[in-house]
Amino acid sequence: MIRAGYTMLRTEPVVILKDFSLILLEELDADCPLPGDSTRQVRGLAVDEPVKGWISPDEVAVTARGTLDEDFMQGVASTGSPAIVWRLEGEAPVESVERAAALGVGLFVLTPDVPLRRLFEIFSKDDGLLLLSHGAGRSLLESTGGETALEELAGKVSGMLGRSVVVEDPVGRLIASSGDDNQLRATLEELGLRASKRSGIDETRRERRDRYARLPDGYLSVPVERWRIADGELFWTPIGTGAPAGYLWIDLEGDHLRPEDVVLLYWARRVLEAELGKERIRLETELGVRGDFVDDLVSGHYGSVDLLLQRARYLGADLAEGALVMVVDIDDFARYLARRKPKEPAIQELKRRLADAVRLQTRQIFSNFLLGPRSDNVILFLGCAEGEDPEDLPEKAQLLAKGVQRYVKGLLPDLTVSVGIGGYKKDPAQLPDAYAEARVALEIGHRIHGPSSVSTFGRTGTYKLLFRVLQENPEELEAFYGETLEPVVHYDSRYGTELVQTLITYLGNDASTVRTAGDLFAHRHTIRYRLDRVGELAGLDVDKSEDRERLTLGIKAMQLLGRVPEKPSSFADR
Repeated sequence: MIRAGYTMLRTEPVVILKDFSLILLEELDADCPLPGDSTRQVRGLAVDEPVKGWISPDEVAVTARGTLDEDFMQGVASTGSPAIVWRLEGEAPVESVERAAALGVGLFVLTPDVPLRRLFEIFSKDDGLLLLSHGAGRSLLESTGGETALEELAGKVSGMLGRSVVVEDPVGRLIASSGDDNQLRATLEELGLRASKRSGIDETRRERRDRYARLPDGYLSVPVERWRIADGELFWTPIGTGAPAGYLWIDLEGDHLRPEDVVLLYWARRVLEAELGKERIRLETELGVRGDFVDDLVSGHYGSVDLLLQRARYLGADLAEGALVMVVDIDDFARYLARRKPKEPAIQELKRRLADAVRLQTRQIFSNFLLGPRSDNVILFLGCAEGEDPEDLPEKAQLLAKGVQRYVKGLLPDLTVSVGIGGYKKDPAQLPDAYAEARVALEIGHRIHGPSSVSTFGRTGTYKLLFRVLQENPEELEAFYGETLEPVVHYDSRYGTELVQTLITYLGNDASTVRTAGDLFAHRHTIRYRLDRVGELAGLDVDKSEDRERLTLGIKAMQLLGRVPEKPSSFADR
């Protein structure tokens, strides 16, 4: 049966005459000489009886009278009935149709061969679910469009189910929920659980099943995943097929899904998929516009500073007081593509999810920023909020970088990202320079520390000078490396010694053999022997400050040229 509701919060989708007539015409082969007002509510059926009060408002009258006289039809219309089902052989007389039209009542003709029981089954069992399906789909579609469509949809789905719901987007943002005091959302926020990131729940505590509802012409199915947590259970269903457009969390604790719920969830998933698709198109268009602007900005082809600031304001960022630039880059992306061989749509989806993830994390720390996606990285211009000290930006940028890396690791486990952070530039005209600094910091960090590095331009020290030599005259850097550390590297490679690591540790400990011995778990005489061997091979004396400086630069040249030991050292901060 279509029930009024099994919880106080539940609101049943309104069944209208259009839904009812579809069942009559398609399932019972009825005739429709007059459809009536298709938007009128239908609450049930009433069989014609010679007693007072046989019909109630919004009920469809069912009669087998030989003729429909004026008194009968006026009586039906006066109760608020939307239509009459006339059990009649042949066609309805023209005068009956005209009378019904004058009274605003729909008229359907159904042969007496159809059992009355079959007619009443429309409001029970399988046909009832079909009628519910029509009403649910129409009701949810009415909530689409507009700026608050997702919130309205979440509220309507919650009302139909009589349960709290939360909508999660593909990158883990909780973008809509039902009600202000939504305990389901509070639980998800507190535990940090997201359907898009399954690392939060052990696989043995997850169970996925398809739930079904039988309709006259087949089945509807909805996949539902259950997560068992310490204090209870959580349930969600993916929105869309293939790569999910999002996820719908449902509070099912202490209850189970009924066939009616499956029908409602089926339509909720379809309508939410369409609405999230619109949001995705809007975001992709916005990202395209932002990407174009960022391309112009970092290349210096932005026209005047006034035009630069105007375009930035249009995109929601105030760069009048300058900004700090951050670059988030996918590590070894070309190698990843060669190994996985994804198709172009999958590549674009991955880049979009990375941009969404960076935006989500940035919003939690910065209110004034501009984001632009590029080929395999995301560029951020991080500006000061009103009253904020620019000196706080570098520390906040470091915090953001670590947050982005953690989030991406959970969202895209197969990928890692490195981050380069440039210096703060107060003059907007110097923002291209700030971007160049972030790129240099990114490249240096990746060469020295490998994947998942976070490097700031201000802390690269002499590395940035050597890197400039590498860019402008790589042969000169190669020659310097050959004059200093190359013989030592070759010796280590040939004999399996640890001369390079010993030298790095020694210089990092301010030339203390005692601390070096402690760090390497070796006797100090062994450390002394290794250092003397380094001196012999390099032709430099580690006890002389001038020669130590050359060896220090030789180590940095080695790292920038990619001749780094397998385990990068912490020497980069010297």
